[in-house]
Amino acid sequence: MIPSRLWFPTNFAARADWYKNFAEQFAVLAAGLGFTPADVTAVENDNEVMQFLAGVVVEMKAYEDAVRQYRIIITESDVGQMTPMFPANPAMTLPTVIPTGIFERLIKLVDRIRLAATYTNEIGAMLGILPSQPAPPDPNTMQPTIKAAALFTSYKFDANVTRMGMKGFKVQIRRMDSEVWTDAGFGTSSPLEITVAPTTPGQPERLQVRAILLKNNEPVGQPSDPVYVTVNP
Repeated sequence: MIPSRLWFPTNFAARADWYKNFAEQFAVLAAGLGFTPADVTAVENDNEVMQFLAGVVVEMKAYEDAVRQYRIIITESDVGQMTPMFPANPAMTLPTVIPTGIFERLIKLVDRIRLAATYTNEIGAMLGILPSQPAPPDPNTMQPTIKAAALFTSYKFDANVTRMGMKGFKVQIRRMDSEVWTDAGFGTSSPLEITVAPTTPGQPERLQVRAILLKNNEPVGQPSDPVYVTVNP
């Protein structure tokens, strides 16, 4: 269950920022709207976990980048060069244990807030819960999603890409021993069947796969988050 996009952001980093403002404003406005200290505490606990999870995403990405850099140095450097230290494991401890259902609790709370006798549009604006028509998507920030499924024959896989209103897209692959993304196919509908030339003929090969949207045959927006697929002979 996800709150309406008419007032709730659609990506997790923005949702965490939204929650921070909502929790701060709700703590100030709750009593005047008829809510109890327990309601405020519940929102604060949910917000604490949201901020923790947003930070974890950033920390894990930094850790992944550090491990990749270690791999490059330890495998590609000349013999005799300084051996790097392996990145320290991230230390992550959930700040507070809460029940599942943060978003469902939020939806029900927002409904209660809007029904409060003292609720006004000004309060709604402060809390960030005023419905609004979504702005047209900014092509520069569009990010598709991709799913890749191996076809188990002839080094092929199917790529399913959300086009987000764009007519075309391209699929890129990155081999596990490389940092370079290469174009593997172009499409205007999903699924798109991709055939990969194997590094070692006769052996399965694991790949990273991502999609990039195209507008007038030019890349637009951000590449999708990469996924993994193993193609087979």
